Amino acid sequence: MKEKKKEEIYFDFEKLRVYQMALELADFIFNACKGMATSYRSSLVDQLHRAVVSIANNIAEGCGKVSHREKIKYFTYALDSAKECVPPLTIAYRQGQIKEGDYQKGREYCDSICKMMVKLIKSVEERELAKSD
Repeated sequence: MKEKKKEEIYFDFEKLRVYQMALELADFIFNACKGMATSYRSSLVDQLHRAVVSIANNIAEGCGKVSHREKIKYFTYALDSAKECVPPLTIAYRQGQIKEGDYQKGREYCDSICKMMVKLIKSVEERELAKSD
């Protein structure tokens, strides 16, 4: 595997651990999909690629919003996309396209991202409530 380059941080969302983990999951998914049979490319692989890229994209978009409602909307999309990775991972495992260890690692990434997104959404809600008091 290639050595990872240290990336400079220019944007606020790049500082978020959940964003960094979303990129780690994307690297993991893209690598895991390389070994899948071509017959799974247009279904499972494409679905996994779209969902995993959507996580990071929606975190970035949400951080760029001023309105708390808009932030929450995009952060919820990111949460949904993390959950959306689980069924195709499960199918890939059941079809023998990924190993059990990779399947479990992918699920752990998704679970961690979901928990972090819920906390991020709650923190935005709490900050907005504190403003209205």
